[in-house]
Amino acid sequence: MKKPLLTTLILLIILSLGLTTILFLNNKQNTIPIIPKPKNNNSINIVFTTDKEYSSYLKVALKSLILNKDKDSIYNIYILSIDLNKKTQEELKTFKQNDVEINTVPLKVKTLDKIIDKKINFFYVSRADLFKFFIPEMFQNFDKILYLDSDILVLRDLSSLYNTDIQDKYIAAVKRYNFRGNRKKDDYNCGVMLFNIQKYRKDNIAQKLIKAKNNDKDGRSSQYSFNSVIKLKDVKLISPIYNNNAYTEDEDFIKYNFKKTYSPFLDNINNLLELDKNTIIVHYIGADKPWHKNSNSRFKEKWWEYSKLVDANMKYKKRSFIERLKNAYFLTLRSSTKKTFIQYIKKFYHIFKTS
Repeated sequence: MKKPLLTTLILLIILSLGLTTILFLNNKQNTIPIIPKPKNNNSINIVFTTDKEYSSYLKVALKSLILNKDKDSIYNIYILSIDLNKKTQEELKTFKQNDVEINTVPLKVKTLDKIIDKKINFFYVSRADLFKFFIPEMFQNFDKILYLDSDILVLRDLSSLYNTDIQDKYIAAVKRYNFRGNRKKDDYNCGVMLFNIQKYRKDNIAQKLIKAKNNDKDGRSSQYSFNSVIKLKDVKLISPIYNNNAYTEDEDFIKYNFKKTYSPFLDNINNLLELDKNTIIVHYIGADKPWHKNSNSRFKEKWWEYSKLVDANMKYKKRSFIERLKNAYFLTLRSSTKKTFIQYIKKFYHIFKTS
């Protein structure tokens, strides 16, 4: 074989190997990982998702969770993250202690983009929200796992929640009250979910959620996808003390149908005030977050108490005028309730002001 031809052949082989290696590494990097089962079988296994913006608020959630746990409880916490630098990941690991393990699991947005086409139109919802779909696949070596949103406070130990008998249901979750009458049927909130791993995987729920999200023209969060795929009859409904919605407007208190929604799940709790006193998890749903200056959230002061323990210099979050305008416009239009023009203006102004 002539020397130029041999050289060309060698270069082609090297190039081919190089491309194969790049493709392999890229594919490996964009694969959703399988998490090994923890050594301690008695641990309470918890998953959070977060990104660069929400990592500060996740720290507040972690602080409240750790301070309010029972001494005998062992927590094994996994943080699924996107866009977090090494410094932030190390900061999250500082919450580790003898009875609390912190595991950071960096994920790639590219992984999500290859599977899910549609985006999320809510500026207060992270793209990481969609990794909820894959939690049972990632934690397939577990029997169950507790998912928690980052915009929460944990005020008591989580053992009672984690030990809930899910029976033959896909998840355990809290029913949402229809506080504005704008939902045609009851649904549940996905900010706190206890997954029945094996049943979820057996019925291929992740693929059904992906399909539902990719068919969603409105760009809604995982909340819509879960409720369209896993119906209420397949959910183990649990007490609202495990996911107490802190979002409120004046009209919510007037229209709050407390007993109809929650009476089957409560013992000696007859109203919102009593629920607040017995709450285990506070959830700051919607655009109105306690770190916004004009927030009307219940438990706003409680959130700031814990935030100061994490960062004494924590500041209010400021959104741009355009972001707030877009969000108020989008959420006002999504309301299916028949309102007068003045009612729509009031709703628009409330969302704009508190976000």
